[in-house]
Amino acid sequence: MKDYYSILGVSKDASDQEIKRAFRKLAGEYHPDKNKSANASEKFKEINEAYSVLSDSQKRKNYDRYGNADFQGFSPGGSSSSGFSGGGGDFSSGFGSNFGGFEDIFSDLFSSGFGNFTGQGQRETEEEDLDIRIGIEVDLSQIINDIETEVSFYVMSKCKVCSGSGSRSGKSQVCSVCKGSGHVRKVTQSFFGNIAIDSICSNCKGKGRIITDKCSSCSGSGRVRTLKKMAIKIPRGVEDNTTLRFRGEGAIGENNSSSGDLFITVHIRNNTDYKRDGNDLETSVSIDIPTAVLGGVIPIKTLYGSVNLKIPEGTSYGDRFVIKSMGLPSMHGRSIGNLYVKVKIVTPRKLSAEERRLYNLLRK
Repeated sequence: MKDYYSILGVSKDASDQEIKRAFRKLAGEYHPDKNKSANASEKFKEINEAYSVLSDSQKRKNYDRYGNADFQGFSPGGSSSSGFSGGGGDFSSGFGSNFGGFEDIFSDLFSSGFGNFTGQGQRETEEEDLDIRIGIEVDLSQIINDIETEVSFYVMSKCKVCSGSGSRSGKSQVCSVCKGSGHVRKVTQSFFGNIAIDSICSNCKGKGRIITDKCSSCSGSGRVRTLKKMAIKIPRGVEDNTTLRFRGEGAIGENNSSSGDLFITVHIRNNTDYKRDGNDLETSVSIDIPTAVLGGVIPIKTLYGSVNLKIPEGTSYGDRFVIKSMGLPSMHGRSIGNLYVKVKIVTPRKLSAEERRLYNLLRK
């Protein structure tokens, strides 16, 4: 079974926007007119096949449930040969019947990387990045429990005056240029034959409708920049530089279109008392010579409070003891790591006359 997600290099929960960006990048890299390696054509067809399934919501659902058995007959260009092999065929029919929503992708590729291939240099409007990325710092001592906190950030939010429509009256009219489709098609002749390229309508910016009475608050965009405050929960035991994703909490697109996601990267403040290794912690403790020789009990500071550690007789410098379940909790389970205590022996620098006499006796 082919792994379409792996082919495009995206995760199984990737958004449509992420899948589209990945396809653009790979299609540009492996297009046969640009990449002359032996396997470029085959790789290009494989990329097209993956995108044709994952870009279609219904096909993607079927693929996630049943695998790619239903898509084995897919062939870019509608035959056993690639639709990009040339030979003077009519590309417009190949794109229209087999590639569906690929036209806007290929217009990007053709105009930016293959100008000589299309015979024109018009670039399709780039998709706006609606994702918000921020960072937050927490103490090591905080992550022994879930952290509930509030974050604040500026974001493009729905205009309350026009409810996101961008219009004072809430009305709009069909774009006269694209007739409501949001795209315009251009047919260009080349040595490959007729090439039909769809691009975003510059008059309505792909929306298909024109707002004639723009809202004065948002200038017709349907959104305004606001300070957003949001309560979040950081899971216990979180690793340093872990990025948490909150779907739909990013910026909103123009005129009530879809929203991006909020990504919060968690940074753990440097703690000089402990060294972290996964869920385990390591600290050090200093003891005097009598305790090292004769043994004893000493208090140890942990993230959960002070506990007593028994030091056995004859302890040496660098000996390591374990206090179980005093480390950090697992982010994905109930287990708790251990605390390892490394012993350092303190040698006195100044001795009284009596102490010196006794140490001499011990040496003899």
